[in-house]
Amino acid sequence: MSKRKNTDRKLSKNGRRSFLGKSIAFSAFSMFGIHSNVMAQTGTKSALSHSPSQTLPEKGNYLIRKAYIVSVDPDIGNIEGGDIHIDNGVIVAIGKDIDAAGATVLDGKDMIVSPGLIDTHWHMWTTLLRSMAGDEEGKGYFDITSKYGKLFEPDDMYQGTRLSAMEAIYSGITTVHDWSHNIRSLAHAEADLRALNESGLRARYSCGTATGQDGDVPMDFGILKELHDNWGSYDNNQLLTLGLAWRGVGGHPGIDSKLEVGKQELEKARNMELPVTIHASASGIIEQLMKHELLRKDMQIVHGMDATTDEIEAMVKAGSSISISPYSELRIGYGIPPIDKFLKAGTTIGLSIDTTTLSGNADMFAVMKIFLNLANALERDEFALTAKKVLEMGTLSGAKSLGIDDITGSLKPGKRADLIMVNVKSPNMGYITSPESLLVQAAQPGNVDTVFVDGRMLKYQGELQAVAADEIYEAAAIALNELKKRS
Repeated sequence: MSKRKNTDRKLSKNGRRSFLGKSIAFSAFSMFGIHSNVMAQTGTKSALSHSPSQTLPEKGNYLIRKAYIVSVDPDIGNIEGGDIHIDNGVIVAIGKDIDAAGATVLDGKDMIVSPGLIDTHWHMWTTLLRSMAGDEEGKGYFDITSKYGKLFEPDDMYQGTRLSAMEAIYSGITTVHDWSHNIRSLAHAEADLRALNESGLRARYSCGTATGQDGDVPMDFGILKELHDNWGSYDNNQLLTLGLAWRGVGGHPGIDSKLEVGKQELEKARNMELPVTIHASASGIIEQLMKHELLRKDMQIVHGMDATTDEIEAMVKAGSSISISPYSELRIGYGIPPIDKFLKAGTTIGLSIDTTTLSGNADMFAVMKIFLNLANALERDEFALTAKKVLEMGTLSGAKSLGIDDITGSLKPGKRADLIMVNVKSPNMGYITSPESLLVQAAQPGNVDTVFVDGRMLKYQGELQAVAADEIYEAAAIALNELKKRS
């Protein structure tokens, strides 16, 4: 723990509550449940049998004072030497010399305060397979995830997702989109949701099929219906929303469904009024969506490789958004998505981690930086895209793509308190020049000093709160070792 003094900070604990009325209890606000000694010794697996031993801080009353505020709100703008008052999960006030009697004061000197970063598409379960995509034919991403994915038990989902969630918080990501495409049973989905609940993150949970499932085999909608009908038991006091991880209508290896099966799945999800996400990593997929009049505002498209001008215009007209994950797209060899065309068309763009099996880590600062560089390279223009615009994509535009920009994505009174404090006193930064440029081009996860999600302090003075990190690493390593033995 850093030595920066703040003796007024209080962390309190909440009680446990039942999960869907089942006999297995857990703390809804606990952080990353930890394997018991018995499980560590025996390798016993269970979706919901962990007993979390630590809890998250409650939503407090805080005043961040004298920080460089980057609000990403057009009316508020930037405030040098500004204050932010947070109380019970809500941003109460932003300005200068705010009076907040009784609030715990956090020193904002040498800090840039911005909205928390927003990931718009992440296969979080695959973090258990981090950097395992090989360098030779037959050991690529789809080979690895298919080989091991079919052997995943519920606890393996839990271990991968909670390791992802821990990295997200450490890295300044306050909202994730968990695109869960290895749901082999309700227990697998519940294990994923358990990890998200315990993390305290804001998230969309998109439920999908099992990795490698044949395109002729319909999705088990009984699982999605169970989640939908009982969502109040899963949503962590409305921090989580539910969506469909849709296989689409053909064209994506290892994920796609046949046309009629895919259309039936989409119709069922829309009858439940669920948002839908589809991969479009090959040409012709968006064209298919246009042909069958499936594009709508509720649809988020991932990658958009080879999207034509007509396809992009159709997306914008329908209100569909795009999620771009430059590191995985480059690493797997898809190429560079038509970022320039998306920008010119005014597409709602969100940024994505995708999978650390390919990207290695979940550094959203690096994602923003490479997006800026690729945009300028495609235009052959140093000034084609600004850091300010890219930061908006990593925050407010990402929130828009997930349909939650009314509650997060920018700093504004009345919005939920999802924000990060980035300390510039480090060799890669040093002092504040242009705050947006520093965040997009210089910052790293280690510079993130403090993280609030919904008013809860999840990282403070560079350290995660209520997390036994070593035990999380050990449990994940045990899970992977057992997975390899089963393979």
